[in-house]
Amino acid sequence: MNYHTLEIIAFVLASVSVLSTFIPRFPAVLCAYLGMLCMHYAGAVYIDSGILIYWAVATAIVLALDILQPRALTATRRGHAYVTGATIAGTLLGYVTVASAAGIIIGGAVGAFLGALAFMRTPAGPRFPIASSEFMQYLCAKGLPAVVTCSMAAITFATAL
Repeated sequence: MNYHTLEIIAFVLASVSVLSTFIPRFPAVLCAYLGMLCMHYAGAVYIDSGILIYWAVATAIVLALDILQPRALTATRRGHAYVTGATIAGTLLGYVTVASAAGIIIGGAVGAFLGALAFMRTPAGPRFPIASSEFMQYLCAKGLPAVVTCSMAAITFATAL
């Protein structure tokens, strides 16, 4: 199987975005979107203009939430690896079980929730109750960027398979 140059660039950008989700100061969601954009221009059938608009809006929401949330919350690394690792695992499991964009997104969201829940149960965790606004704010600050980034990267990889 021969890959086009834009497909290789898309794979590299998707890989960099997944790896950079572990670093909360880098907007990994932009790399994932650029990877999806490269895959669109490489001729991927699934990634059309509607998909690009949908993920552009999701990217804008993630970037806006990053600006609006307190810098102490978005820049901290406490628990970030739990949420990101669980999101990656959930995204992969979602793709393996359903092999659709909906499965990828739902798997990533469930993984992010379980990762945040696991971090809250550790001795270093802040132990916020699940129904509290602090837990939801933490989940939005750490989980939403990871879900959007991993979902876009998984869709980018899945379109080449």
